[in-house]
Amino acid sequence: MISAAVLRSRPGPLAATRAELVDIERRARFRRDRLAVARLRLREADALLDLVEECRLHDIRPLPPVLWGAVARLIGAVEPELRDELGIDRSADHVSDLLFAAQEILQAEARQRLQPQLARIIPLFPAG
Repeated sequence: MISAAVLRSRPGPLAATRAELVDIERRARFRRDRLAVARLRLREADALLDLVEECRLHDIRPLPPVLWGAVARLIGAVEPELRDELGIDRSADHVSDLLFAAQEILQAEARQRLQPQLARIIPLFPAG
């Protein structure tokens, strides 16, 4: 059992290193979660484009409300200006053009996130 006096004192070098490693792991986990969200949005855009193309092949005009709502949600999450451009036009051509524009933005963001970033420098010895 560790005494209360030891718990209140400054952590030793091993405890400080362990805390830094936990912080690094937490940040890496957060970054992985953000990358997963970007990949999910790209997959969702692909699936919506497939559905829009199916509607075009089967001559379903205008797009069904469920599909239209999903497209509006995705485009609004990616770029609010694109959602404004979406307007009320539910034609397959218009919607697919905007989905391609949203995919372009998502792919650019994914490429940017994959670029190497400078790591935070952890000092080995406390300054002072």
